[in-house]
Amino acid sequence: MGARPRVVLAALAICAGAASAVRAQTDRPRLEVGGQLEALRLSDFATTNAGGGGRVSYDLSRWLTAEGEVNLFRNDYFEVRSFPALAPDMRLGYSRRRVEGFFGAKAGLRRERFGLFGKVRPGFARLYDRGVNCVGDVCALVQMLLARPEYRTELALDVGGVFEFYPTARTVARLDLGSTIIRHRSSAPPCADCTSRNFASRFGFGVRF
Repeated sequence: MGARPRVVLAALAICAGAASAVRAQTDRPRLEVGGQLEALRLSDFATTNAGGGGRVSYDLSRWLTAEGEVNLFRNDYFEVRSFPALAPDMRLGYSRRRVEGFFGAKAGLRRERFGLFGKVRPGFARLYDRGVNCVGDVCALVQMLLARPEYRTELALDVGGVFEFYPTARTVARLDLGSTIIRHRSSAPPCADCTSRNFASRFGFGVRF
């Protein structure tokens, strides 16, 4: 075989390999639908509440993904001491329902079996009042005087890191660790004009299409 046929065969092999790589990249699943469980640590009250929700994401490239999620906390509860000097044993318990939603970007390193990313996702946090209860010996005297909180939809930001494990080409196990930053404007705890930073951890599973 002469030099020219060898060059032609080598060029054909390179083209076939490039076409196979492009096809593999094109055929890689980009859409992901999944769910997760979340533990949200309320920094102002040293209380952790559990919730869960769903997530949809789409890979814009191998390292950049657009994603959105919505989570529901059916029982978002905390207690505060209202009059520690006058009634040390009295506490107010706030029962709420929390809905939060985020949409933004996830960017980082993706390998065959795992991925490591950072995320920045703006969104909202909405609380619904489910009652205020007094806990303590003197509650019978003040129960009727308790003011009900008024909640608004608050601006929120979800930032942190994401670790993903890919058991198969179409399944994803995911761990999120980060901070849910909320700008409070409601006339309710923790304040009417402040920003809280709450540690959030999520564990979820997804299917890719």
